Amino acid sequence: MYQHVFWFYSHPAVYIMMLPGFGIISEIIAVKSRKPIFGYRMMAFSLLAIVGLGFTVWAHHMFTSGMAAWIRIPMAITTAIIAVPTGIKIFSWLATLCEECCISTRQMLFALGFLTTFTLGGISGVMLAMIPFDIHVSATYFIVAHIHYVLFGGSLMTIFAGVYYWFPKMTGRMYDERLGKWHFWSTFIFFNATFGPMHILGLQGMPRRVEDYASKFSGLNLAISIMSFALGLSTLIFIYNMVTSWRGGPKAVKNPWRGMTLEWQVSSPPPVFNFDKLPTVVGGPYEYGVPGAVHGTFAPTPTPAAAGSSGARQVAGPSE
Repeated sequence: MYQHVFWFYSHPAVYIMMLPGFGIISEIIAVKSRKPIFGYRMMAFSLLAIVGLGFTVWAHHMFTSGMAAWIRIPMAITTAIIAVPTGIKIFSWLATLCEECCISTRQMLFALGFLTTFTLGGISGVMLAMIPFDIHVSATYFIVAHIHYVLFGGSLMTIFAGVYYWFPKMTGRMYDERLGKWHFWSTFIFFNATFGPMHILGLQGMPRRVEDYASKFSGLNLAISIMSFALGLSTLIFIYNMVTSWRGGPKAVKNPWRGMTLEWQVSSPPPVFNFDKLPTVVGGPYEYGVPGAVHGTFAPTPTPAAAGSSGARQVAGPSE
């Protein structure tokens, strides 16, 4: 009963960590591709489906726990089905990128890195929905590899992408693109070199949560340990880039990415009061490339007397 209660909470908690990242990636891909997210309505419904189905898959963690055998069947089915709304999101992001993709900025590199690592984690998740396979790799390093591909790819990659995207808005400075590129490639390569081999160890039967293991696993474990330290050190590049850029990086313009959302319609960094007057928004925030779309964000122009007393100003958004 304790395991049922624990996993009923803990598996949806995984999606809690990933869902905000999905929003970050959708924002970045729409802005950098200069077009709306493909299948936006289906993307929204798939998000609701993930939220709902997330409460129906918990017992696939317990296929070897001694629970009633019949429960395995519905849990295997729901675990496989939850890959469908996730797949909708992946293909919608790819369809948005298919015609034009701007990868010259670090946030876009991390968005593509997210798509790669998260998709690989999702594929191993579908494998774990299969009862015989799940029983074979239960409590092995295959599970460790799967959860890191899902959470590192689904959370940390998106956090890095979001920081690079909103860094100019938060600080008023631009970061070093070259250091950002080094950070991405070192993170991406060392991440896969750390957690990729764990799939092999898990398939060979190496258990997790042990202090000692068979000597035949020592070679890959040594390589994994070395790569994990390199992955940790790659974060120092990110920290150095953020600190030095915040202190002395080139000053950022108000809207370096030409975004249409409200935060980009004020100065970078934003003033104490974002808008002196309640802004009027014309058009949608993601109507990139839509024929006839007009977008603007502005505050009503004050009278000269009001301008002198309140300091109100007009804020115009991009016309694209």
